[in-house]
Amino acid sequence: MVRHGVLILAGAVLLSACGSPEAESGQGTTPSPTASPTTESTPSPSSAPQTPEQEWSSALSTTTGQATVEAQLLTNVEGFERIVAGEGTVQPANGYGDITWSDELATTREIQTVDGHFLELDGTWFLLDGETGVPTKVGFTPLAGLESATNVIRVGEEEVVGVSATRFDANLDPNAGPATMGFSGEELTVVNDATDASLVATIWIDDAGRIVRVLREYSASSPDSDPISATTLYLLSNFTEPTPIEVPETADAIPAPA
Repeated sequence: MVRHGVLILAGAVLLSACGSPEAESGQGTTPSPTASPTTESTPSPSSAPQTPEQEWSSALSTTTGQATVEAQLLTNVEGFERIVAGEGTVQPANGYGDITWSDELATTREIQTVDGHFLELDGTWFLLDGETGVPTKVGFTPLAGLESATNVIRVGEEEVVGVSATRFDANLDPNAGPATMGFSGEELTVVNDATDASLVATIWIDDAGRIVRVLREYSASSPDSDPISATTLYLLSNFTEPTPIEVPETADAIPAPA
């Protein structure tokens, strides 16, 4: 369209020049160049908002560093209930931390570093090998299994311990239940053969994009059709850069009891 207009204008100038005396003598003023058409810049479209699945995934990668953790693990297998509460620090990205646990029977302290998993019981430190697990070890990985989330729903704004956060609900892979819900070795002999299992999770994300609360709920049926359930709850706060976790000097010399 612009090129066509320029051609018409150029033709008009040429015809005018041919009919004037100045044109015949080769003299005359030089016509001023035609102004180039201007184009208006198109504003860039605003970025599309994230989907709930994208917000969930982004929070998993953002929740790094070191945080204070408060944890509760509750299991109920064939009518036998067990509740454990813990407090300490964790580094969610690498599974390291220092947590003190307590239940109605005892208080223990666990440390997990690149050097291994250590347990303090009645003043004595033990080094746990890969096969000697304790159910509270799940506390060092409060975000484990959340990457399998499906059917993510953005519920809305809620307050978590005085902090404004956004709540998300989702389904998790129920096969992750036995490894993430804090079942004891004895309980796992039943849970590993469970049927009709389901695992759901709720997370709360603060304004910095970090997960500040994690709730998981597991349910299934035992081979005898008895109910199985488990709940884990983690509160994460006071995020900082990771700091070295000191391993007790005597821990590496004492194996865990058989």
